[in-house]
Amino acid sequence: MPERRTTPRADVALPCVLRRRTGMAIDARTVNLGVGGMCIATSRPLATDEVLDFDLLVSGADHVDGRARVLRQERHDAYALRFEGLLEPARERLRALADAGPMN
Repeated sequence: MPERRTTPRADVALPCVLRRRTGMAIDARTVNLGVGGMCIATSRPLATDEVLDFDLLVSGADHVDGRARVLRQERHDAYALRFEGLLEPARERLRALADAGPMN
């Protein structure tokens, strides 16, 4: 299958909280991430084209947050998300995380 991403991703496992407009927060964990998006694993189902707010706990009190759109379901518990409208500080932090490589 040809690569669909336009930006590189790194295997990075970080806690992530997803929020819909209504309802409870969804706990997830990143599988990989980059400047353009991330793959997350969660036990809660997500809908293709759904837009969610996300909050990544990078380390200690360091967070990266923004909005992401669900592009597709990768497997029964994993989803590909594309970041939307991220501000430059968040993009730079994600770039640094992706460049640092694997973190588990």
